[in-house]
Amino acid sequence: MKGREVKLARRPVGVPSRDDFRIVVKGCRVVGSAGGADKVRYLTELGCDCAIDYRGDKLREGLREGAPEGLDVYFDNVGGEHLQAAIGHMREFGRIALCGSISMYNDTEPSAGITNLPRMTERGLNMRGFLVRRYAHMRPDFLMDMGAWLAAGRVTYRETVMDGIESAPDAFIGLFKGANIGKMVVRIEQAE
Repeated sequence: MKGREVKLARRPVGVPSRDDFRIVVKGCRVVGSAGGADKVRYLTELGCDCAIDYRGDKLREGLREGAPEGLDVYFDNVGGEHLQAAIGHMREFGRIALCGSISMYNDTEPSAGITNLPRMTERGLNMRGFLVRRYAHMRPDFLMDMGAWLAAGRVTYRETVMDGIESAPDAFIGLFKGANIGKMVVRIEQAE
């Protein structure tokens, strides 16, 4: 994938993910999005070439600035407006991996849906669902790559840690409110 333009959609969950690291380390130009200045700064620290604050920036304007020639690959776990913006900014024969739709998980009414699907036909885009379990056969290679990157300091991570099982509901709700940077963890102390 070296030399490709990649857009990673992020909401409160998992900023960043192991997929982000693999893409950055393998030499792709990465445009990331996250909610809030701290998360945007963190994406830049991780090596994103352009980080868009979807809460403050205009998403489409950020894409035009971050990937002026368009996107080759879009990894989406947000859906909704992010997916629609990405479809509108894809290069010919671009690929879209759908991993989630967190922007719609708590909707009480059905969404209007994506209105620019004809763009997929015009550009010859490929959109496919992505579940990590389908790639279990690649786990040994991933562990070898990630282990080497961690040991070399090429990959770092953050966790937002909340203490005690009683904090689990707040941690879960916090995922949907963007209360975490990195992985949300509930630490449960071992009984002595």
